[in-house]
Amino acid sequence: MYNSNLAYTLNEEGSFIASWDYLVKEIAVVFRFSKEEELWFTNCRTAKLIAAIPYAANCVEPERTAISHLCIYIAEIRGFQKYFAHLPSDDLNVYNRLDCIATFEGGDQNVLSYGMNMLALIMIEGYHNSQKSDKENNIYNPLNSKKWNYEGLKKELEQKISCYSNSLLDSIFDAPINGWKE
Repeated sequence: MYNSNLAYTLNEEGSFIASWDYLVKEIAVVFRFSKEEELWFTNCRTAKLIAAIPYAANCVEPERTAISHLCIYIAEIRGFQKYFAHLPSDDLNVYNRLDCIATFEGGDQNVLSYGMNMLALIMIEGYHNSQKSDKENNIYNPLNSKKWNYEGLKKELEQKISCYSNSLLDSIFDAPINGWKE
């Protein structure tokens, strides 16, 4: 198997542990994480899922894709919400807001779709959990605007997820993830 550097450590069994630890250290340095932030990020299943998708799908340069997508994810959480926040134009498709972390070179399309469906479900769970506070703080939420139907979208995404399996992604998504920062 191609071995570009220390982070690319997938083996025949699909081990992602060493890669994840390496990616966490790299992101922690670049974004100057405190020890608490590094611990949160290490345990953040959403971040781990974002990073694992290109590895699980056997994309070209999975490390580069994982780092790129994680940088966008962290930038959104750490203050760029203004640029990555949900806009009414994102209402047309549940995946629109995920476009910035949905670029992959090569890879198994079934695995990529499976991972993106998981991320979409995490996202709508986050919208569901923040409905009250979003309304109180005048933050646009497609569930509050009635542009999206939570129950219908959740059912659709869960159905898509139930039709496929990938051991690496399933090991991360083994229990419900209730929001973007979990």
